[in-house]
Amino acid sequence: MNASNILVTGGTGSLGSLVVDRLQNGSYNVQALSRSKRPGTVQGDLLTGEGLEQAVEGIDVIIHCASSPTNPRQVDVEGTRRLLQAAERAGVSHIVYISIVGVDRNPFYPYYGMNLKLNK
Repeated sequence: MNASNILVTGGTGSLGSLVVDRLQNGSYNVQALSRSKRPGTVQGDLLTGEGLEQAVEGIDVIIHCASSPTNPRQVDVEGTRRLLQAAERAGVSHIVYISIVGVDRNPFYPYYGMNLKLNK
């Protein structure tokens, strides 16, 4: 990856924190987006859009790891839309969207099928 500034959404979560650690060990300039005011993170909320404009300013690559099992439509769909719009306005050149292979076939977590339901 040849980028100077990387933003990882969900950077304090299960997957995002691993991505942040791996990239920091590779000497990249990495920022973790979190809705909390945790030290060492950039505050931004996909649910409300608050802080997203500031968070993506000067970013070259966004690795989008954030997800919500309790608010999938508002966060995973509408929040991702807000993030992409902010990224476009800021001129972010690359976005990596994390997904799960076969997630649409998992009957135990209905939020995984949210995207399928929205497209019908």
